[in-house]
Amino acid sequence: MKEFKNTEKLILYEDSEGGNLKILRERKEDEQKEKVLIYQYLDGNIQYGFEGEKIKEIIIEEADELPSFFSQYGFGFSEKTVNNFFRYSFDHPEVDTLIIGGLPSIREGNKLRINIDELEKLITSINQEQRGCNETKKTLVKNMIVDIFPEVNFDRASVNSSKDMVLRNLNDKLIEKLTAEEVQQLGEFYVKATRKFKAGHIIKKINAGLIKNAQMLSLQEIVLKYEKLLNDNPAESEWQKFFDEYITLFDSRYVHKVNYKNIATGITKYPDLVLVDIYGYIDFYELKKSGTELIQFDKSHKSWFWSRDVSMVISQVSDYLQKAKENALSYAKAIKDETETETEPGLEVNIINPRAIIVIGHTKELNTDKKRNQFKNLRESLKDIEFVLYDELLERLKNLLDSIKIENEHKQASVAQLQKPA
Repeated sequence: MKEFKNTEKLILYEDSEGGNLKILRERKEDEQKEKVLIYQYLDGNIQYGFEGEKIKEIIIEEADELPSFFSQYGFGFSEKTVNNFFRYSFDHPEVDTLIIGGLPSIREGNKLRINIDELEKLITSINQEQRGCNETKKTLVKNMIVDIFPEVNFDRASVNSSKDMVLRNLNDKLIEKLTAEEVQQLGEFYVKATRKFKAGHIIKKINAGLIKNAQMLSLQEIVLKYEKLLNDNPAESEWQKFFDEYITLFDSRYVHKVNYKNIATGITKYPDLVLVDIYGYIDFYELKKSGTELIQFDKSHKSWFWSRDVSMVISQVSDYLQKAKENALSYAKAIKDETETETEPGLEVNIINPRAIIVIGHTKELNTDKKRNQFKNLRESLKDIEFVLYDELLERLKNLLDSIKIENEHKQASVAQLQKPA
């Protein structure tokens, strides 16, 4: 046995007795002079001891020397993240050995075979990520100083990462975390990036796919917010805010919202929403609480009738409709004048047989066939007034989202089929 490396705290030894070269270490502070086996050459391979909770041994196949991504002092992988994962986070009761070599990665009983090129690529990616994070951290600190102390002679810097780092993080899991605004930001970057291509059909194809994905992500976010509101049963004002912000996103019939309160129509009570569809026709929306009682039972006549709250809202929207019909021309002119700008003509609307949509209640109240049938008869008896229950609308949103997902999947499958070699 001979010493071949001496550091501040350790001495490394070579031992070739028995025909197999062994590398051992000794701590200088150890009074017992105990020597611990780090690795040994055996049958053309290197056997490397590993002190993981599950992984106890690493075999490097057909190796003349220890790869650089292993600690020569016997503490595992040189890259800390990889080392900590296999030492503490890897949790498989049947696997206790790693094999590193040139063969494809595969599990073999109690061993995991990892291709050495894939491992080196992983470590390179982690190092790039860490360097990028360090640069980002420095840039964030610098930008904070610039924001707080403008007199400091620094220029703001963009937080950029390497191309490989960005592309690695563009995966399906990221999609679920993005908001509609973040998708829009990505979309703007995406459109700029397409300008490097000269082929117009490529840009159109990319942009069409982007629009569909943005719509899908927007709907996912809308559905989550809608479900929370439906569960909370908030005040009518909260529903008004939600519909005012999102209805033109999840109902493609509508292309414009009219700020009715700014229009001189001679009335003092306004619908919650006034929407214009793609043909220029107007719909009035009235929003009530999702927990509003829909129907009540008349014991004397053994029948169901509208609840007091529903009767009041029917009377309310009937008044909107009547006044709109009586003053159709003046209303249309007032809307056109109000929506006119320096560069755009005012909105041309048709107030001919306008509709009123009442969003109210929940189907859980209609818990018997009798109630469901009576409600159906009552809602169908009204002229130009449509009832939409909150959970019915949620189901429509989910169906729309599913249809967009299916359409995207079909398109992706078609593209993949076309890209297959003949």
